[in-house]
Amino acid sequence: MELRSSKVFIILIFCFFLIGAAPSHHDSSAPTDLKTIVLLSIALVIFLTLTAFYAGSETALVSVNKVKINQLAKNGNKRAKLVKRLIESPEKMLGMTLVGTNLMHVITTEIGLLLVIAILGKFASISKIIEKLQLSNALIATLITALLVLIFAEILPKTIFRSKAERLTLRYAYFLRFSEAVLSLVVVGVTFITNIFMKTIVKSHQRESKDAQRDELRLLATMGEQSGLIERNQRRMIHSFLDLQQQTVERMMVPLVKIVAVPQNTDVETFMNIASESGFSRVPVYDGRIDNVIGIVNLLDVIYAEDDIQTIGSLIRRDVQFVPESKNMSILLKELQKSRNTMVFVVDEYGGIIGLVTVEDLVEEIVGEFADERDMDLNIRQIDSKTLECEGRTEIETMNELFLGLKIPSGNYETIAGYILSRTGTIPEKDTQIETNQLIISVEEVNRRSIQKVVIRQKFGNLLYRNV
Repeated sequence: MELRSSKVFIILIFCFFLIGAAPSHHDSSAPTDLKTIVLLSIALVIFLTLTAFYAGSETALVSVNKVKINQLAKNGNKRAKLVKRLIESPEKMLGMTLVGTNLMHVITTEIGLLLVIAILGKFASISKIIEKLQLSNALIATLITALLVLIFAEILPKTIFRSKAERLTLRYAYFLRFSEAVLSLVVVGVTFITNIFMKTIVKSHQRESKDAQRDELRLLATMGEQSGLIERNQRRMIHSFLDLQQQTVERMMVPLVKIVAVPQNTDVETFMNIASESGFSRVPVYDGRIDNVIGIVNLLDVIYAEDDIQTIGSLIRRDVQFVPESKNMSILLKELQKSRNTMVFVVDEYGGIIGLVTVEDLVEEIVGEFADERDMDLNIRQIDSKTLECEGRTEIETMNELFLGLKIPSGNYETIAGYILSRTGTIPEKDTQIETNQLIISVEEVNRRSIQKVVIRQKFGNLLYRNV
């Protein structure tokens, strides 16, 4: 390998010497002889070959069978190992081939111009024909050189190297390694400058690209459902997961007024009753006020505690995690997976607790809606073909999807209670009615702070349950 590389290096130096010794095409008075034409022809062939090699190598390295190369490298093939190292570093590989191609391009073009002008200067009859056509020698030289480079240094080598990618990359693996070493400084510089520009471009378009990808996935899921490739529930799961990446914890947290919590001096019996009634195995503990949470008590810790323990004070787990209300839900899910916490408390900009989020909440945001559909009597009850009864906390999106023909207006709220409050501006009284173009919504049960139960009646047509 070293002997071949030395020979190539000597040839390159010799060719540069030829270029320097040749008369400049800017010097029309320079004598032109046959020796100069021969030397320039040799140099042109060499550098045209090098240009073709780098252009073809770029195509071959991109289209090479990576599985085959990896297998040969595992079997101890030295050439395959060199090729494998190149294709595993695409930045260096492309940098080397592009720098080599462009460098040889410049030199080849310069030699081609010198050679064509030298030939035209040697043969006066050709020059006279060009003058009659009112063309310059430089223009003719440029056209001929460009044609040579296009055919023999671009089209032909790329076609050949693409069709015989593995064979040719393995054959010239050592020369590629030599080229990488010789051009390394230039490649590093070019790569550094390119990365600076790429970072600027990528940062400005990264968000647009992610949004476009989400929209494409959402569209594919919808098309998959329409064509029967996936079920409706699967489509909804995909949509919910994509929505999760764009939402904050504030949207899905359990608000402070709905948190089941106990004071730190609660006795064991009371705690067991509260845990049993609420169905929660982990209950927040507060000191004085519910917004002053100091920890969490696990039901299992109470069950397996010593018999002489009277209160839950000694069983409080105080490693409580707080997150801001603006935190992205997908980021929070990753953090909870890493920290193994199952519950976090949400705080506002002033540090006050305004709600909590659990891992179960995050998972149910994606898959939990399906259970609600199949157990409809928990929140929604169909009284007749035109009438529904539901809890105030029932989500509008869920209801609109469950019943064909139901179109509750959407807005800056999530639940049917939120819609009523947006219309009334205050907590309504029992039997308050709100009408839309298609619906009559009546408040059936209400307390001082929230709407408990609502009846919805369709004015025109029937409400059909989508049985999925």
